[in-house]
Amino acid sequence: MNPRTYRRLQALLALALGFYFFHVISNGQLSFYINLRFAWLSVLGMLILFALGANMLDVLRRTRNTSPDEDPGHIHSPEHDHADHSAASAWPLVLMLLPLLIGFLVPARALGSEAAASRGVTVSGALAAGDVSPTLLQAGPDQRSVLDWIRIFNTQTDLEQYEGEIANVIGFVYRDPRLPANRFIASRFAVTCCVADAFALGMQVEWPENSGLAVDEWVQVKGPIRIIEQDGRKIPLIVAESVRPVDAPSQPYLFP
Repeated sequence: MNPRTYRRLQALLALALGFYFFHVISNGQLSFYINLRFAWLSVLGMLILFALGANMLDVLRRTRNTSPDEDPGHIHSPEHDHADHSAASAWPLVLMLLPLLIGFLVPARALGSEAAASRGVTVSGALAAGDVSPTLLQAGPDQRSVLDWIRIFNTQTDLEQYEGEIANVIGFVYRDPRLPANRFIASRFAVTCCVADAFALGMQVEWPENSGLAVDEWVQVKGPIRIIEQDGRKIPLIVAESVRPVDAPSQPYLFP
């Protein structure tokens, strides 16, 4: 492959990666990969790729009268050996092409029960520890997410005050084989930085019609909180009054 063709392919792949970033950001799929507070890094990366690709094409345009075997901007040294180019030049192109292929061939979807089973699901809050703001404590119980409830039970001492409060949470159905037949876990994944560090958390739900729910089905659970003990810790159990199937939320992850 002559150097000009190689540079042209690099430029086109840089532009293609930039358009892929734009596609993911504009379609709202970015939250499937990272915490949205770091979205600016993706926008910055997209702009850098566009600028890099456009600049490389501009250099090729301005040096189009150069011999096809000459690499624009390439400085030769007396010891330079062109034989080394052919073996090494393919790898950068492959590394640029690989994320494009994965991105377009593997559909973007949120983590579910399979990932939860392999990573474990916390219902006691150790992984969801964090400051509980006064706003969260003052919020109505039906406005708290799974993460909010677990944080409260992980940080507050007077838990009896929450007994009987009506929880209203959304999560996907996760079945823990250690639970009784009439219970499942309403689970969500929390993402600190990106999906690589995502962890599953959930609230146990007592529901007599549990067997009629499909694994990974998104449900809205409403019912009073009952305090139970598990592994020496007090955790919330929702005694469900209703379990209603719902569409997967546009933002499937929670952000601590």
